[in-house]
Amino acid sequence: METQTQQIPTGEGLNFERIWAMFQESKTQLQETKEILREASLVTEKKFQETNQKFQETDKKFQQTDKQIKEIGKQIGGLGNKFGTFNEGLFMPSLETILKKQFKCHLTFSNYKFYDNGNTLEIDLLGETNDACYIVEIKSHLREEVFEQLEQAIKNFKKYDKKYADKQIYGIIAATHYTEKDLKQVHQHGFHFISTNDEIAKLKDPKGFKAKNWQQSPPILHQQGEGQ
Repeated sequence: METQTQQIPTGEGLNFERIWAMFQESKTQLQETKEILREASLVTEKKFQETNQKFQETDKKFQQTDKQIKEIGKQIGGLGNKFGTFNEGLFMPSLETILKKQFKCHLTFSNYKFYDNGNTLEIDLLGETNDACYIVEIKSHLREEVFEQLEQAIKNFKKYDKKYADKQIYGIIAATHYTEKDLKQVHQHGFHFISTNDEIAKLKDPKGFKAKNWQQSPPILHQQGEGQ
């Protein structure tokens, strides 16, 4: 019996040269892909650096703007202080006259300051009689925080300046801009009120008003004559 040998086909063109050419082509494509990826990476890196630089520039501008805002705030605050000083100086003679004539003060001290062991006590205007002291807080606008400020000034006055320990203490608020509601609150807190409108200072206490004597604990009421 004759044996026949089966030939395994290798496929047309699948020789060494063809396979090598395909390998070289794949290698070239791989290199081209790597080059594309490298270029894309460079572009991404460049854009990231540009974006980061813009962020830094924006942050710097924010810091500059914040600094400018703070500087403007200081300037506005300075103007407010200057206006407050101007307001005090404008009405100080009239306020001193009211203290002398209507509260019988024989001594007045404008911009009163007292220093004690590193503590500083500042009072816009202080009036003194034989048995009482009047502490005056001067404001262009009457706001709610003024009451706390004056109460604190009175407490510090009692605490630091012992030479007035035997005198009664009363608070007075003088303001240019206020409402009737503000005025009512002043008297509810037990303070006298002086309006400083149209370059004229005027005591504006209701008839029979009794101011608090802050020398006592708790403060007691003190009756002052009718406002004129």
